[in-house]
Amino acid sequence: MQLFTVQDLASETFLKPFSMKTDRDAKDGFAHVINEPETPYNKHPEDYILMSIGSFDERTGILSVSDKKTIARAIELKAKKLTNEEISEKASELINELEGEE
Repeated sequence: MQLFTVQDLASETFLKPFSMKTDRDAKDGFAHVINEPETPYNKHPEDYILMSIGSFDERTGILSVSDKKTIARAIELKAKKLTNEEISEKASELINELEGEE
């Protein structure tokens, strides 16, 4: 299991560590929380960074600490809200691509 934390730049602290199997799993979970409308992560994504800090071997019970490594910045994972015009443009592009495949 990999160990992760979230750095809060505004308060200059780190949140409690948590474990996930992979960096990708941690990043996906972080992205989900960031995009929940009522969370502080969503309201101030510029303040949060997901970091890898080590690993825990479930078979041996050995905890290994490593140098902090940035996995993702919340601001990069926050879903962009598209305007109706942007949605229409994307839909037209997809339709054109599908029609071209026939």
